[in-house]
Amino acid sequence: MAWAIRSLPEASARVRGAFRQYLPGTDTALWNNFVTVNAKVLAALAHEFELRMAYLTRQLFISTATGQWLVQHCGDIGVYRKQAAAASGSITGTGAPLAVYPSGVRFVSGNVTYLSTAPATADGAGALTMAVTSEVRGASSNRDEGGLLALADPVLYPDLGGEWEVAAGGLGGGADIESDDSLRARGLQRKRNPPGGGTLTDYERIVLDVPGVLAAWAFRGSNSIGSVFVYFLFAGREDFIPEPSDVAVVQAAIDAERLIRVDDSVAVAPIAHPVDITIDGLSADTPEIRAAIETAISAMFLKRCRPGIAGNTFTLSRSWISEAISTVSGEDRHELVEPAADLVLLGGEFPTLGTVTYGA
Repeated sequence: MAWAIRSLPEASARVRGAFRQYLPGTDTALWNNFVTVNAKVLAALAHEFELRMAYLTRQLFISTATGQWLVQHCGDIGVYRKQAAAASGSITGTGAPLAVYPSGVRFVSGNVTYLSTAPATADGAGALTMAVTSEVRGASSNRDEGGLLALADPVLYPDLGGEWEVAAGGLGGGADIESDDSLRARGLQRKRNPPGGGTLTDYERIVLDVPGVLAAWAFRGSNSIGSVFVYFLFAGREDFIPEPSDVAVVQAAIDAERLIRVDDSVAVAPIAHPVDITIDGLSADTPEIRAAIETAISAMFLKRCRPGIAGNTFTLSRSWISEAISTVSGEDRHELVEPAADLVLLGGEFPTLGTVTYGA
């Protein structure tokens, strides 16, 4: 039950009534009466007390706690705020044929630097692949496949090429520090789904514990008894669809748990299913409202949708799209033309925002 806070007039009326009850003959209706002044002071103190009690009542539960109270609640059940993480992966370039290069070679891309993490040997033609990790933590350290890095210290390694390319899979796993809302969601997931020695929710919890993971859905596999696979979304990626390097980081977290299932290769990136949208009759058509509509639809996808698979499809209701549009401030009416019907997702598809067309 929520803590009810009385208004100042309500508290004041209660105090005045108490004076009349316990001090017969007093009159709290006279503005210059000492009892009237006392009643106002006591009502103000009572109101402040009730505000404080309401705040403390909210801190009793994970669903409403804030700040350090939230951290304490989650810590009591073994859920801790995910710290920022560094990106890692491989890059390719050139060096002297058959030369061995030590770990610690520094590369740079934008304002982010990367260090090689293991010795590497060039082949007979000088082609060289190095495993690298960013020196800073955060989503800004991720790089897509084909991105370019520069050798940061060419004087130290004159026979190394100056330009390097991000290898297949990209540089992934980089993530910002976890928000309160994400921590709260994981705390509630843990309380509602106690560890079960390999249940689907156990896998979801493991994946959600990885920095950068926004959502996770575990399913039973059909290829063998006891098999399982987990779809997940990753922050900082286009439409939150993970890159192969992100999948590798999540799979490593699953491997570290050693659950008793067929789980040697279960982390899976959803397949983006672009949803084209056509809107007619928008009451207020401005660039700001259009941008807000597209943001609201993308947020709805993240909040209400999951991947669909064979035998466990997911239906995206077109009414949800219309509802998301209606939540935008300044939008009074619209007509959703496309999609004309609900969309059924399967094969690991997850809805993403496609082309948005605005009619007359």
